Amino acid sequence: MNAVKTIVRYGVMIAVALLAACASKPTIRSNTDPAADFSKYQTYGFFDEVTGRAPAYDSFATRYIKAAIDREMQLRGFKKSDNPQLLVNIHVQTKEKVQVTEMPTGGGYYGYRYGMYGWGAGVSTTVDNYTEGTLNVDVVDNATSRLVWEGIAVGRINDKARNNPEPAINEVVRQVFERFPRQPAQQPNP
Repeated sequence: MNAVKTIVRYGVMIAVALLAACASKPTIRSNTDPAADFSKYQTYGFFDEVTGRAPAYDSFATRYIKAAIDREMQLRGFKKSDNPQLLVNIHVQTKEKVQVTEMPTGGGYYGYRYGMYGWGAGVSTTVDNYTEGTLNVDVVDNATSRLVWEGIAVGRINDKARNNPEPAINEVVRQVFERFPRQPAQQPNP
């Protein structure tokens, strides 16, 4: 049974690392609870750390995601706490995808088919196999267990970022938090 848990954890670590490797700018979506008053929140913590439901260890990608979220939350004036007002939960998923594209070839052709001569156009078919990653960041009011905000990033994963996931993770998390209701305080210009 421990071998199965290890394999599952390893699979999750790979999924997190793969999300980090979004090739192009991901599609970002967010939802906000219209009744939530973000000015009343001062503290946050990660769901798995606060509730004690953390895995036996964090992968490098999980650490990178949490560090990026820490930066974004602290830029917005939140402080990390063991008894937070907001709980942050992350979920990463990857999916193998296939994209088939058909394009007409130029010029056409003249040929013999089924006893008839005729003019026609050819079609070129391209098949693209790729991995799509999704990052969900949920922010929950700890007192009410009510979801107050969610940010979602969906994008393709490339090999360059797989080899160095931390910068890709930082950028994806930054883009997700551009939609967060409480933005960083403006820095004065010197």
